[in-house]
Amino acid sequence: MGNFTLKLSKSYNFEIKVEANSIQEAKKIVQDAPLEKVITGCNFDEPQLVINDIVCNDLDPRFYTDDNKLR
Repeated sequence: MGNFTLKLSKSYNFEIKVEANSIQEAKKIVQDAPLEKVITGCNFDEPQLVINDIVCNDLDPRFYTDDNKLR
């Protein structure tokens, strides 16, 4: 068995409703508001996990010599 490191990212998809006169004003309200106020009532039960990278932590001796250079 090999030893691997998985690099993951976790994200949530949610919607918030903002009352504003324009898109720019709505964006500004969301950007300027404290995060705790913006995410009130959002569901964080189902995050999406994305695998960004998988790294093998073991060196396969078939491909490396004693000085760790490729054969």
